[in-house]
Amino acid sequence: MSNTGSKGRLMEVWSRGETGPVCFNTEFDTKRFWPLLKSITKKYKIEYNPNHICPTDDSELDALWNAGMEFFLECGILNVSTERLILFQEQEVKKVLENVHRETTLGEGKEACTLRWRAPESYDDGLNPAGALGRILGPISEDIYEKVCWSYAQEPLIDFVHFQGVVFEINGTAVKPFSPFELASEQKRVAIVKDVCRRAGRPGLSDGASMPVTTQAEMSAAQTWGVKQGDVRHVYVMPHMRTDYDQMCRKYFWDEYGANTWGILQSFVGGLPGGPATSAVNGMADLIAYQMLYEPTVCGLWSSDALYFTNTSKYALYVDNFCGAAFQRHVKYPALLGGGWQMTAGIGSEEYFWETACGAIGSTTLGFCTSGGTGHQSGGLDQACGLGARFAAEVGRAVGKARLTRKKANELMLQIFPKYQPGIDARNLHKKGGDFRTVYDLKTVQPKPEYLAIYEKVKSELRGMGLPID
Repeated sequence: MSNTGSKGRLMEVWSRGETGPVCFNTEFDTKRFWPLLKSITKKYKIEYNPNHICPTDDSELDALWNAGMEFFLECGILNVSTERLILFQEQEVKKVLENVHRETTLGEGKEACTLRWRAPESYDDGLNPAGALGRILGPISEDIYEKVCWSYAQEPLIDFVHFQGVVFEINGTAVKPFSPFELASEQKRVAIVKDVCRRAGRPGLSDGASMPVTTQAEMSAAQTWGVKQGDVRHVYVMPHMRTDYDQMCRKYFWDEYGANTWGILQSFVGGLPGGPATSAVNGMADLIAYQMLYEPTVCGLWSSDALYFTNTSKYALYVDNFCGAAFQRHVKYPALLGGGWQMTAGIGSEEYFWETACGAIGSTTLGFCTSGGTGHQSGGLDQACGLGARFAAEVGRAVGKARLTRKKANELMLQIFPKYQPGIDARNLHKKGGDFRTVYDLKTVQPKPEYLAIYEKVKSELRGMGLPID
């Protein structure tokens, strides 16, 4: 179900990128973005506390919301294609945010999954977690591509999947953007995914992958055998506070086609947005910008460390949890896709499961969906499996069963960080664990006994911490 909150206004908004104030790409960062971000963060006294990763004080969320709103209004969005600013008025923004859709449905038939707005700690308002996302990211070998996809489709706790494993060769030729091989790779990926889902008895399972670099390659699979209206494709507010014609064309095409669109908060801690506090203000503005520019069907939280890529560090989860909670407090938007989209460690390690647990605990407590499945910074070969996404959903169920308060969730997360954060600090966590071939039986497509032993060990330790995971 596409967002119809503010019908027909997007073309007018995009046209502002043709007539707005000129701002050169090379000057946007240094003369507009960073000075405003730094001063507004200081004005609202936004500060990072390493012992406070799951928000418990609503006044802090209100301050972050106000800071993000002011930064969004003052900074605007740069249309990189025209080097002009797209600007908004506060009253205009408020009207749009008051009119966003309150629920959305992904998938079709018996696999349709409806996401609704959830308040923090609202465990009686539906399933826990609100939804369970499985992600396949990074390059996947041709000979096991189908098996990796099957490992997700066979997991009943997974509600929707980003089957985003990269098909990196076509008949021995490397796939490059804008080449015919890129179109062929996307058509091959979609064909495999749809066949796997059909044979798994889940033909309506939503595919949210955005594997190709180019829009034309994505469009090539928009055919009767390919992309369905219950599927989802990305449209980005690019880092940082930028967009271009390509993203606008994606949104225009998928809305016309009738499919869903998704976006993600992209604030890279340690990069252009600076430290975690300024990155949180940037992330807050990101979520507002998505509604004003693209009205995506669903949004996710994907802050990352810029210097050593990770979604699950204290910095990244702080940004995700605080921005997501502040946004949902002020905008009754369908459940966000929570932080920890891909793990830093390889899928065959204990650390991979601890990262997954930490993200899922914060996400479920705050009313978000869980995410999981991919390891090795989403860059290693064959580093994705369905067991990780199942585990994230199981942690979410345990959070609901325990009815964790935000304070208790924060305490539990602080117990878990020492299990893997040192590897992030040392920048060697990605070296832990094996790949799909080492953890799954390739004939049965089931986790190997030694892999299940690791999985059960982490679950046992979580029970020892007070989380009633089955």
